[in-house]
Amino acid sequence: LRNSPGDSNPANPATHPTTNAMPKRNKDDVASKDKPPKSKLASAISGSVSGALVSACVQPLDVIRTRMQADSAQGLAKVSTVRTLQEIVRSGGIRDLWRGTQPTVIRLGIGAGLHFFFLESLKPIFETRDGKGDPHLSSMGAVLTGGLSRAMAALVSCPITVVKTRMEYAGSSSVASRAVPLYRNTADALQTIFRAEGVRGLYVGLVPTIASNVPFSAIYYMLYTRIQSRLQRHASSATMSPTAQNFSSSMVAAVGATLVTQPLDVVRTRMQLSLASPASTLAVIQNIVRREGIGSMFVGTLPRSLKRTLQTALVWTLYEELSPLLHKLAASNKNS
Repeated sequence: LRNSPGDSNPANPATHPTTNAMPKRNKDDVASKDKPPKSKLASAISGSVSGALVSACVQPLDVIRTRMQADSAQGLAKVSTVRTLQEIVRSGGIRDLWRGTQPTVIRLGIGAGLHFFFLESLKPIFETRDGKGDPHLSSMGAVLTGGLSRAMAALVSCPITVVKTRMEYAGSSSVASRAVPLYRNTADALQTIFRAEGVRGLYVGLVPTIASNVPFSAIYYMLYTRIQSRLQRHASSATMSPTAQNFSSSMVAAVGATLVTQPLDVVRTRMQLSLASPASTLAVIQNIVRREGIGSMFVGTLPRSLKRTLQTALVWTLYEELSPLLHKLAASNKNS
């Protein structure tokens, strides 16, 4: 009884195996609690740089996706990824595959930066603490954090999204594309649309834009955090590096999120190219299904899946590599 775990006898530590483990646990707890908060500016810069670098690389997939969805809206038969690619190259050359790159880089640079800024701002709100005092984000917390941060970023970047979609389609061989002006650059497009259509023209398709982006980011972030956490627990650094863990987690999460949100992306494209009657998002969906069948809601799935998967995986992998470096830099500047 004298040597029971409830007694404290520092002279005989052998009878108290728990005393040897306590300092280590307390040290870890203190370290986690004393860990400085992440710099939101560093997160925004990391996201912007990652988004801008990756967006130009995957732009051809976005151009193909936009053309496929627009051609499908006009009732062109046998719309396919390969056929659309061949038509773009034949009519305008390889260079046409990068049409609309400027607004894409601006949009993803701003959008990704804002997304990661809002992500780091919202995450502490939905985090809980485990037994050791370490922060933990539940599946529902991840869904809310990812969805809300993307909604705010999509709202801010919607005008650039409209410009991007129109510049990708303008100048194609399609008859309907002749109604879309050949803008000189992103600034010219913003001014032209504002003069002709007002503020409403810059935010056309906002509802399906948010409706497709929010579920994508919510589902993606939930899957990403769960898969990444599992890999970090079960995969050693010898079998899979942290970079490989981040990339694998992002690839799997992006595929699942893309497939779920594809129909709303079709609606967004049609509304922003004025290929759908000015009606509510639900009315456009009903009209497409009634006239063209459910298959039309999934036109462009292949290039969008490839683009979204590669883009999201590369952006998040770069972000995970850049973010710690910029956070350390921000912390050192603050201390100095």
